[in-house]
Amino acid sequence: MENIVAHSLEKLYTEFEKADQLFLDSGMKDMDAYEKGLAEAARRAAAEHMQALYNSMDQMLCDDIIRDAKYTIQRHDTRELLTINGSIRFNHTLFRNREDGSYHYLLDEWLGLDSHERLSCAAETAVLVEATRSSYSRAAKALGKDAEISKTAVMDKVHAVQAEIPFEKPEKKRCVEYLYIEADEDHIHKQEKTVHEKKNGMIGKLLYLYEGREEKDGRRELTNVFYLGGLYAGSEENHRLFQRMQKYIETNYETKYLKKVYVSGDCGAWIKAGVSDIDKGVMVMDKYHLMKYINKAANQMLDDANEVKGRLWKALYKGKKKKFVKTLKAVRKCAPNEKAVNECEEYVLNNWDSAVLRMQDKNVYGCSAEGHVSHVYSDRMSSRPMGWSETGADAMCQLRCYVRDYGEEKVIDLVHYRREHKQLEATGTEDAVPKFARGYLKKLLHGQHDSDRVYLEKMQATIPSIEIRKKLAIRERISNI
Repeated sequence: MENIVAHSLEKLYTEFEKADQLFLDSGMKDMDAYEKGLAEAARRAAAEHMQALYNSMDQMLCDDIIRDAKYTIQRHDTRELLTINGSIRFNHTLFRNREDGSYHYLLDEWLGLDSHERLSCAAETAVLVEATRSSYSRAAKALGKDAEISKTAVMDKVHAVQAEIPFEKPEKKRCVEYLYIEADEDHIHKQEKTVHEKKNGMIGKLLYLYEGREEKDGRRELTNVFYLGGLYAGSEENHRLFQRMQKYIETNYETKYLKKVYVSGDCGAWIKAGVSDIDKGVMVMDKYHLMKYINKAANQMLDDANEVKGRLWKALYKGKKKKFVKTLKAVRKCAPNEKAVNECEEYVLNNWDSAVLRMQDKNVYGCSAEGHVSHVYSDRMSSRPMGWSETGADAMCQLRCYVRDYGEEKVIDLVHYRREHKQLEATGTEDAVPKFARGYLKKLLHGQHDSDRVYLEKMQATIPSIEIRKKLAIRERISNI
């Protein structure tokens, strides 16, 4: 197609003129319909322009003599692609390499499209972003009514996400003396495999690292937060999670200045096991869980509960284990629920050093892991009655963390990374575009755009008369005021 840009602009202008005329004819009252009409016209024009450009690129490939020296035409096919502007259909020609006999859709390779890919990068990004916010069924409609996909297609895109992109190296590493890692987990429902099988649970692990806290608009905010998460089930995977966090620290911080890395949490087995993978890492007990066990034990004393709590906290603050045990022993003698006292003693004594460090070290902050799990995971993963597969839950946990770290606009980097990784596996190279094609197509397109300018000048000559008619219509309505 000749004069692609000019044709697209002319058609868009015509559509805008129709929308303007309808708005004026309605007495300028239906503003909502006018706004929607303009948006739809722009979206439709963008889709048609993309379609025309891709058709033109394919035709250039067929006509070019440079290509003919290396590739022969086999057949002409049509391909459909879903974009953020709607569905488009364009021609893509199958070529045969004269040297090795291999077959190629050169246009697809230039565009970075796999043979079975139905979505553009931007469209896949829109679907993934919506999937992190709401259900797969709503994400399936993210591209509009004329480009709706199935819930299964959304699930496949989420499952294919590779969130572990190598960390970008900063221009300059930061220098701090203390870093803080907080850890917690969310309990996620597992899908039933059969009608008679009972649902099991999965644990979505969450780590987040920060440098400290600062006051901002009357609120305390964590500084330079970084999130990591996923299922990471089993001992080896758990170590891989903490080792990845250690890798992030080494990439972004001058470790020689680090004195300690405080790892806060409920002292679960997986958290304590991972501390060994963090250089200069020390385990700190979450005060929320510590308080929960102490309160349950002390409340057995009814009217004397506050006095008992004071003794237990004082023993912890001074690091006197014998006094702590002696106080609990006295409570146990008259406690109506001896189990609560035993659980408190077992929990605190098994994590004594972590509990005392919480009380004594002035550099330790309070742990807010419960709230972070709620915001990062729970409102999408477990707060609603839904079930997940292991693959889906792991991918969604990683995706939610990635969005927290880099923002929704960076999800497109994940899409590009996945497609490049897939291309590398298939061909052994990240560059699918043949060397002979890198310059000539751009030159041809520039030539075509030059011819567009002549066409645009002609179109601009008709605009003043249209504008005059519009002004007359508005003046007519002003006279009726």
